[in-house]
Amino acid sequence: MGKREESINKLQSEFEQIQNSSKEITDVSKYLAKKEDLPDLGEIQIYDYDADMDESKSQANEILESLVDLYLGDSSVSNHSYIKNKMKEDATVYAETIFLQKMTRKNFLTQLRQVDNGDSSARMHEVINQTISQVRENAKFASTQKTELEKFYKEIRKDLGLNEMSESPSVAETKEENKEKLFDSRSLNDMIDKYLKNK
Repeated sequence: MGKREESINKLQSEFEQIQNSSKEITDVSKYLAKKEDLPDLGEIQIYDYDADMDESKSQANEILESLVDLYLGDSSVSNHSYIKNKMKEDATVYAETIFLQKMTRKNFLTQLRQVDNGDSSARMHEVINQTISQVRENAKFASTQKTELEKFYKEIRKDLGLNEMSESPSVAETKEENKEKLFDSRSLNDMIDKYLKNK
């Protein structure tokens, strides 16, 4: 027999010994911890990321639809295929931003719970501070992104000449008529002085 066969036989005999010694253990439950001996860890909740992503998409679509309606709703331009595709694309990007904000907030709350449960290491506090700055960055990015979207749709409205179309003659005439009726505080004071002098 070679060395290889000897080592295989040795391993085989050790394995058989372990199996034979474990045959004596028939009731494994006496070696396991009982439920009442374990600390209360609470219920384990499995987070539904897909539902959260769907909610973020729905929220982003609603925001973008209202934005497009605000700037382009008074014309047929909002039904153009480019505008519809651009709106879908913008909604997808904005939905990811909303989702990232939610995940960062969830992560932050999990970290705070860890500290509440006794993990007060310096590293944990460093991680929490980094997460706080990430929450700020996410909020700033979302605000900037929304402002950029508003600018884009305002510019489209302006480029297509929709600002001039929305100023109808009747509105302009009404504005001119109301100019004569509106008073600022200085002219109102002058009118009161004239009235008092004529009395």
